[in-house]
Amino acid sequence: MLVVGVGCGSSKGAKGDGAEGGPELAVAKRRPRAPVADPGASMNLDNEIGVLDTDDVEATLQEHFDDVRSCYGRAGKAQRYAGGRVLLRFLVNGDGSAQDVWVLESTLGNYDVERCLVEVGRKIRFHAPSGSKATTFEYPVEFRSTKQLEVLDVDGPKVDHEIAALLPQLAACGQLASEGVNAIVYVEPNGFPGSVGLATAAALDEDVGDCMVQTIRGRHMSMAVPGLVVRANFSIPSGIATADASHHTLSRHHRR
Repeated sequence: MLVVGVGCGSSKGAKGDGAEGGPELAVAKRRPRAPVADPGASMNLDNEIGVLDTDDVEATLQEHFDDVRSCYGRAGKAQRYAGGRVLLRFLVNGDGSAQDVWVLESTLGNYDVERCLVEVGRKIRFHAPSGSKATTFEYPVEFRSTKQLEVLDVDGPKVDHEIAALLPQLAACGQLASEGVNAIVYVEPNGFPGSVGLATAAALDEDVGDCMVQTIRGRHMSMAVPGLVVRANFSIPSGIATADASHHTLSRHHRR
């Protein structure tokens, strides 16, 4: 099941086919990052420079709904348990083309799906912002798993030890981003991570990200629990590629 919504939406009701297990579409309401100078019947997305009309953004993104929905297929077997919200940040050029798309936040925890959303977003062309000036906006997408496997959220010293032991290998992949990266790992009952996700408020080196995800997925972890999928949140420091891994402390984030 998929739920999507524009970063600063109108008060329109949710739309969808209503079928069980089918896609559900909802408009999420969020404040624009800068005040709207002249709000009218249709709200605007205003980010300091350019201005985009919310209705135009919604209509454009609706045209790509099937592409967005199909991204969840890349989760593969992880669809049995991996679900959550992905907050995308669109960086839009003055002509309406997408300069880039970042995974700003994610509780989904699947790199393949997150990268697919970025790929789809980069191909979208919006109406040119007023004044033909660049702007940004945020857009949340939520995927719901089939819940075939129960997920157990964990944290604590054992998780810290597991992740800290990975630092030297992750450092070998290179510099992931200029800022710290939030990560989620799902450890399946066999002890191996079946899904890993990455999110950051900066440009992410996708090759390095792929290397780190594959490194994490290839490591057997002792925090596995029979019959359950264990989920842990942690952060990857921005300086991991240039500093001694033993001097880093990974910050745990308790899942809300």
